[in-house]
Amino acid sequence: MSDQEWIFKIVHAFYEKARHDVLISYHFRHIKNFDEHIPRIAAFWEIQLLGGTNRVLTSPFDMFKVHDPLLIKRGELGRWLVLFRGILENDQDNKILNEKWKEKLTFFEGIFLRHFSF
Repeated sequence: MSDQEWIFKIVHAFYEKARHDVLISYHFRHIKNFDEHIPRIAAFWEIQLLGGTNRVLTSPFDMFKVHDPLLIKRGELGRWLVLFRGILENDQDNKILNEKWKEKLTFFEGIFLRHFSF
């Protein structure tokens, strides 16, 4: 499995879990077509983990513009991280990228905590 395929698999597994989670699923209800959303999120993580993506991007990533209207609460961010880290813990098919991904999650956690100033 290529790195890109593995990243897509992890992103897909996370959203399958998150979309049904009792705490955070309501944030995903406004996304009309997850079949279109998942590749965009996979592209974001490819850029973070591999330094680039071969996927066609129709618009730049602006994490705060997308997430600000959601009014994410601190506990919801924590739940997102628990679910994502759980997916990574249960999948060791790519140990090097797995560890790098965990580091990126911690990095983005800090950014979100500072931006949203919970």
